[in-house]
Amino acid sequence: MTDDIRWEVVEESTLSLTDHEAIAALLGQAFPDWSHWYVGGRDYAGMQPERRVIGWGADGTVLAHLGIRRMFITVGGQDVLVGDTGIVAVAPKLQGTGVGRELLVRTSAVLEGLRVPYGFLGAGEDRVPFYAHMGWHEVADAVGTFSAFTADGVGVTETEQGGWMVLPVAAQLEDWPTGPIMLNGQQV
Repeated sequence: MTDDIRWEVVEESTLSLTDHEAIAALLGQAFPDWSHWYVGGRDYAGMQPERRVIGWGADGTVLAHLGIRRMFITVGGQDVLVGDTGIVAVAPKLQGTGVGRELLVRTSAVLEGLRVPYGFLGAGEDRVPFYAHMGWHEVADAVGTFSAFTADGVGVTETEQGGWMVLPVAAQLEDWPTGPIMLNGQQV
């Protein structure tokens, strides 16, 4: 199935309104509890990514998507540059077909190109095994704090334990600091 997908890595500023609408349509399908959020051209939940990995269908629909933004987070009092990774989605009809695996393989290459020490993402506990299979490592006992936004645009501080994952890119996993994680803003 992945042979039928046209893969592209794009910078945020090159996307058209039609592109944003196609991405939002996929995100609404992939995250039905948040479909009211992904309407029109609104295709991000927190901070807009700077790069996107997109898998396009022949009919112009988005079948797979992931966003990345370089940012500093604070871990145990130390500033760490990461490729914050989020809004990861595969069309529901294609889940379990290898498309998600291909999306993450391509994402690793983008993170390498961005020259970040680590990829970083917050995964739901049910998704941790998939990301771990793809080389990401769950940060044991990590507590992360970030600024979340509701569909109404109101910022609230959220703290979550578990599901914080790191992908060593230009650094070693053993060099990841220990301690609480402060995202210093929104996630992608």
